Amino acid sequence: MRRKKLPKDFIRMCESVTAKRPRTVIDHLLEHGHVTTEELRDEHGYNHPPRAARDVRELGIPLETFRIVGSDGRKIGAYRFGDPKKARFTRLMGRTAFAGQLKDKLLEQNGC
Repeated sequence: MRRKKLPKDFIRMCESVTAKRPRTVIDHLLEHGHVTTEELRDEHGYNHPPRAARDVRELGIPLETFRIVGSDGRKIGAYRFGDPKKARFTRLMGRTAFAGQLKDKLLEQNGC
């Protein structure tokens, strides 16, 4: 989806992301409509491009994965924004650690 087809509040929330790796993916998606694993590796220097896409998903931004032919003729992954209605922007975006008390209680109950 190009920028003009995305809801303004969705774009505003995407632009509020400050973490470098997901922000790079989001900026590329907003500008070009999609980004490939090849572009993430070669232009942006990410050795594990799917991790960059996962960072975006962990922030509650829906991404669709599709396949295209890369510059060497092999099929590679590419990403574009998914349905903006499925976006989950919350105060708890991203990966979070368990609170110390919760972690201690889980260890007490289950061992390990």
